[in-house]
Amino acid sequence: MAAMKCLHKYNWVKLPRNALPTGKGLMGAWMRLASRAAFRKGVASYCGYENAVEPGMWAGGIVGLKSILGVRSRAKATETLDMLARFGYLTYELDRETKKLTYQITDWVVKCFGKECMNGAVYTTDGYGFLCLPRNITERLVQQHHTFEETDAWLDLWCHTVWEDSDSPFNHHIMAVVPSL
Repeated sequence: MAAMKCLHKYNWVKLPRNALPTGKGLMGAWMRLASRAAFRKGVASYCGYENAVEPGMWAGGIVGLKSILGVRSRAKATETLDMLARFGYLTYELDRETKKLTYQITDWVVKCFGKECMNGAVYTTDGYGFLCLPRNITERLVQQHHTFEETDAWLDLWCHTVWEDSDSPFNHHIMAVVPSL
């Protein structure tokens, strides 16, 4: 039997975008926002406007934000952004005059440089590829005594299953791990 690499040295795990959980919870909102952020530096087009974006960033309007989060009210969308910002998961700005909204995921894994990162669309799409996230991403919620909801618990279990169980089939198939960048 081949020896396995020590998984404790990996700080990041991959989550397939087609496996993002549905349900209530702050981490569900974070996953939806992170999965729609730009995966490389460039210019993104949104509703006829062009916006410069960096990896881990999204730029658009509040209607687009509501759509990503799956909420109907502007108040609920901004409340979610406020809570994610308070926990340090993202930063955001809303220009009251132009209504342009930008957010930046603070725990972004992908680093992209050079001209090969400048061509094509820069936003990611639902259901395609992987979302890379810190293995300890839910610890902030625990430290702040936040009550876990469905997606918070699901993501915590997902990250810890790979980390704590070296015999987990997810280590070799769906839950690939990548070294810290």
